[in-house]
Amino acid sequence: MVDFIKYNLIDTNLPKLENNFLLEFSNKVNVKTGELGVYLNAFYRGLEFKIYESTETHPNRRVTVEGSLHKYWNYGMHNFNDFGINELHEVISDIENKFCISSENCVLKSLEIGVNIIPPVKTKTVLKSCIMHKTNVLKWVFTQDEGNYVQTKNQRHYVKIYDKKTHYANKGFVIDNEIMRIEKKWCKMVELNGKGIFTLHDLIRYDLSNFKQDLQTMWNDVLFCDLQTIKGTKYENKYNNINWWGALNYERFKYHRNNLNKLINSDPKNLKNIVSNLISKKVDFLNTKTPEINPLHIGLKTVVSTLEKADENRRFCKVTGLNISMQRSDSFLLADVGLRYYLKTDVKIYNEIKRKYLSKKWVDADLETEIKEIYHNIRNTISNQRIKQNRIYTPTQFQLFDIGA
Repeated sequence: MVDFIKYNLIDTNLPKLENNFLLEFSNKVNVKTGELGVYLNAFYRGLEFKIYESTETHPNRRVTVEGSLHKYWNYGMHNFNDFGINELHEVISDIENKFCISSENCVLKSLEIGVNIIPPVKTKTVLKSCIMHKTNVLKWVFTQDEGNYVQTKNQRHYVKIYDKKTHYANKGFVIDNEIMRIEKKWCKMVELNGKGIFTLHDLIRYDLSNFKQDLQTMWNDVLFCDLQTIKGTKYENKYNNINWWGALNYERFKYHRNNLNKLINSDPKNLKNIVSNLISKKVDFLNTKTPEINPLHIGLKTVVSTLEKADENRRFCKVTGLNISMQRSDSFLLADVGLRYYLKTDVKIYNEIKRKYLSKKWVDADLETEIKEIYHNIRNTISNQRIKQNRIYTPTQFQLFDIGA
């Protein structure tokens, strides 16, 4: 249920975080003035770590972390599958262990809660029927990272409804069914603080099934024009027209909103109710706790997943940790095909790979040379690991772990 998150990291060991081998911090430089940016940043599995330098306003250096915990679970790749309570606990545990931080020191600044459902009709059909949320127009938005969706912003939160299938199909993923995401994003913490949620630790302790009411109330407040319900009525050309609704005064607006709801509710199998029930069932499903398969193994994918359909054939690069399932089945390193895939589908990941594995000598090279050199350095990384191991251990000496395995 939890997707994007942003928090301030307090009382942490900054030098230790900066020197963590999983993070490569860098600073942007203004090419015209040569001035450094106001923060250092590094990326890991879709999370961005920022270390802000001290200023007059903030005399102490400070850290923020933001990104999708759902994408983190999928190695920074996507968030179109299910992400339940088991996965959330394991991701947070993984972050705490890898970066030596405590969830109690992660003070929330933004949070997205939502569910992915399979609607009974095409997601675009549902989105086209969403006219307003309360009295605010649901506007169509497109971003490179999130695709097409309808959205409105209230004082303290956003309402978002996505077409996840189309977005990720355009990125090259094969998705068999429709996927619609319904999401509430808090940009101010007043409402969450009222629930006793201040930190990431509080979020873990909070029963996430309580968010069912938030999501269902949000959905029920959508002015939903089911075209099948109003077809043939005198309202057919009015209720699906946003300009018509916008011209009404508040009293007339309330009258026609109630009238539309009566028309929709006259059919117990109406689309809006079906979606509401799907939201309820998915929240229950995602909050089903299951036991660990192997309690001795620490790391991702150690619990019985609440994913409805797991990716059994996923393969990962032994150097970068990135998904390389798009490459040949016998490949074990991120190579040409994978690099081009990330360049096309997620330029953030590609740029992070480039920053880490492309030497300064080739910064201004053409794309073909750039990709060739990046792969060359990735391949050299694992070769260097083997050479280093052979220096430490003689071929006849017993080794507990084989780095290349």
